[in-house]
Amino acid sequence: MRKLLLFAAFIATAFRTQAQTRYLDEVFTNVQIDTSITYAQNYEFFSGFGSLQPLIMDVYRPAGDTGTHRPVVLLSHNGSFLPEILTTNLAGLCFKGRKDSSTVEMCKRFARRGYVAVSFDYRLGWSATSTDQITRTKTIIQAVYRAMQDAKSLVRYFKNDYATNSNSWGIDTGKFVIGGTNSGAYVALACGALNDTAELFNLKFLDSNGSFIKQDTLGNFDGFGGVQNHDNYPGISSRFECVLSLGGAVGDTSWIQVGEPPVIAFQGLNEIGTPYNTAIVTTTTGQPVIEVSGSGDFMPIVEAKGNNNVFKPNSFQQGPPNKNALGVQTTSIEGLYPFYGQYFEPWNWYDPNCFSLSQQMQTLSDPSNSANWASPSKASRYIDTVMGYTLPRLYKLLIDPLFTNWNGIQEINENLQVSLFPNPASSELNVSISTEHKPISTIRLFDVTGRTAKEITQVNAFTKTIDVSGLNNDIYILFITLTDGTITTRRVVIEK
Repeated sequence: MRKLLLFAAFIATAFRTQAQTRYLDEVFTNVQIDTSITYAQNYEFFSGFGSLQPLIMDVYRPAGDTGTHRPVVLLSHNGSFLPEILTTNLAGLCFKGRKDSSTVEMCKRFARRGYVAVSFDYRLGWSATSTDQITRTKTIIQAVYRAMQDAKSLVRYFKNDYATNSNSWGIDTGKFVIGGTNSGAYVALACGALNDTAELFNLKFLDSNGSFIKQDTLGNFDGFGGVQNHDNYPGISSRFECVLSLGGAVGDTSWIQVGEPPVIAFQGLNEIGTPYNTAIVTTTTGQPVIEVSGSGDFMPIVEAKGNNNVFKPNSFQQGPPNKNALGVQTTSIEGLYPFYGQYFEPWNWYDPNCFSLSQQMQTLSDPSNSANWASPSKASRYIDTVMGYTLPRLYKLLIDPLFTNWNGIQEINENLQVSLFPNPASSELNVSISTEHKPISTIRLFDVTGRTAKEITQVNAFTKTIDVSGLNNDIYILFITLTDGTITTRRVVIEK
């Protein structure tokens, strides 16, 4: 059976109060989008670093907003560090750069909450088709490094605008988040963790000529110096406050050190392209590239180093338990939301004309259910979860350090005594709670894709029999809401 998936977004959307809070709720209806803006320029791979390439962004802002000190979320796209024409021709993967579906959708959602959100392009290019593994490894590490420099140049662009152009974007220079999905998440994680020259001399990043990253050639971590690098906005700080990783990995867990920016991470446990734990990444043709560590291995270190202590204490919704490299479920990690049973970017969807021809994308999505492959409705539910989990943490970090509870989310009481029988059920399911609590108000059953399978309202009783004869064999999430607003959840198996 498919593994159980509990969406934090169910709570965030179904049980909200009517109070609206900027940066938590969508207090704006419309979004203003400024497109194709050059934020910097730099030397690019495909010209042999012989010509400067403009670096482009799209900026999303709440329409009609008069705010002048707004937090900024910078989102970098997926795409395997290759131009779309190559990813399409090599593997049928239909990435769209900064116009990528989920990146655009998240930018709009952040903007409707009052943020300035940015989808940005960065330099691409590495020797993905080389027959030499050292060449593949060296050039992919260099591609991540260059993209990291570009992300930091973007931070400096906004800070320079603040200082020299009367803050035309209306931003707060002390409230930046760098995030991304898949390849873009690698970039965001490198921005936060790759900052010590010693980290460039890990054995996996060395050959007979020394480190794969030679700063006298590529420039330093912030993107200054080097013969293949153009200095953008010298004298401006590249500092930012948080990393948002969707399906990313770090080159090595030794990169993570005390005092680095906090990290909020999401990833499918069945992800193939980026391992959830630690494994070797391969090309679409199966050629090994480099060993990396996904969220399941790097996030416990982030927490152990105390880098996510800025989110504590809180009573926010926690993610499902982590799964370690031995395949054992452990405990929930602050800042980590694993998606059990999910594959490549479940929060995304793709061009169906290309996607339908791509066996690779089908494999990386959900091979057990072709009806759910990369659909907008399915992806939207995952973005609901991403936003519901991320927003209160950003609010605590960037807006109110004393913020510990998102009042729009009811407390879940997993200790409430509930009797379910039979479970597994085939035709009827009996639900009962102890009479020391308030009566049941509503019962909802959700399947593992997030769809409502059954809803019974106005129960007003301590027991209820539910007809489940029309449901498919599967695992479901049962949400029980009492008349006092208390919520509890249970797992239900339908088996006929």
